[in-house]
Amino acid sequence: MAIPPWTVELLRRGLNDVARRAREPETLEKLKNQATEIIQDLPQTAARGLDAVMRATEAGKKNVQRWSKKQVAIAIPMVNASGTLMTPLGTGVPVAEEAVEAAYACLHGDVRRDHHANQRLTRELHRHLDSSANLEIAVAANFNAILTALVIGMSQEDILIHRSHAIRLRSGDSLVDALNSLVPIVQEVGANDSIEASDFAAFDSFCLVVADDETKPNPPAPLRLDKSAVTQVVVLPVATLRQTKDTQLASVEAAIQAGADLVIVEGGGVFGGPECGILIGKREIVEAIIESAVWKSLEATSAAQAMLVSTLGKAATGELPIDALLQTGEENLKARAERLAMRLTVSDSIKSCQVTAEDARITPKGRWRYPSRQVRVEHRSLTAKEWAEQLREELPSLIVREDDQAIIVDLKWVSPASDGKIGELIGGLQSASPSETTSEIP
Repeated sequence: MAIPPWTVELLRRGLNDVARRAREPETLEKLKNQATEIIQDLPQTAARGLDAVMRATEAGKKNVQRWSKKQVAIAIPMVNASGTLMTPLGTGVPVAEEAVEAAYACLHGDVRRDHHANQRLTRELHRHLDSSANLEIAVAANFNAILTALVIGMSQEDILIHRSHAIRLRSGDSLVDALNSLVPIVQEVGANDSIEASDFAAFDSFCLVVADDETKPNPPAPLRLDKSAVTQVVVLPVATLRQTKDTQLASVEAAIQAGADLVIVEGGGVFGGPECGILIGKREIVEAIIESAVWKSLEATSAAQAMLVSTLGKAATGELPIDALLQTGEENLKARAERLAMRLTVSDSIKSCQVTAEDARITPKGRWRYPSRQVRVEHRSLTAKEWAEQLREELPSLIVREDDQAIIVDLKWVSPASDGKIGELIGGLQSASPSETTSEIP
């Protein structure tokens, strides 16, 4: 369609007007000034942009430096593909991110130190356990420290442990030795086969310690004794706060409901918190223990207590990292193992690779078993022992089992996000001797 004549005339007049104004001295001066301002501003704009880039680069440099220092620092990342959750090197399972943030806030230094951490812990505890039970909580630096606190706090009474409950702790010490480490007053009674009422006939008032022998089919319950003045303490190295659908696991909640006066549990592992020792029980007894002269030297740091507060909050909703691993199904593990095996098969250094189906464990000898899947991998030139040692010295450190010919990679306690890293570490290692292997940033 042709443009109407009147439209053409308007466009012509508009262009003539623009051309006329452009020739005016005032307009030329304005354009010149604006151009000068833009040119003068360019170096400042560029400088600001460069400053932003440099700040980002410096932050990235610091992150890389922190990561590179992990090779020689205490905090070496670990992937636990051994099939056993509780290993001498750790579990490989992180605490919740919120717990880490809570610890960071305490360690940062610019927070109020008001000595009310126990009150916050108690409030959180009452949210998840029976508030009418008048319970209190105390947190020590580690499991052995809370045992020491118990002995010192209850030292006015005879402290007894039946020989059938003198379990071996993961530290390697027997429970009796751990209890007697500072004040050797704990007495062993009875025989190591079974408990009888006559074992306690010589005592009228005492504190009785019973412990979970992980090889037994059920967790321990307080004993029913015909004595009124008995304080019963249940020691649970592996336990959760509340009873879960997983009936294999003991819980603080179940022990208290069964009649325990005090329950001692480890903060890590299936509990999902930081490394610490936890004492939960009747308020008057716990308060008497933490009023002892040595408690301040045994108590957990504010950072560990803050982490535990966060952990207690997450435990009820099943949002802890350990919960996700405990609930991972067989089909999920099977599919992941098959993908990993397929990836490793194409590596020139791999001689054979197959998927197996054995149970994973929480402890090496414990009653807890969970269906799992493994990838059994044989190297063309390295022995299984040499290969396992190399993987342990990598970054992250990869912990695997081994047999006579192959390493065994179990995925039960491994986050799916780590499957790719496992493939890189196993498929990428060459046949160097262990002494020639170096740890580098992935």
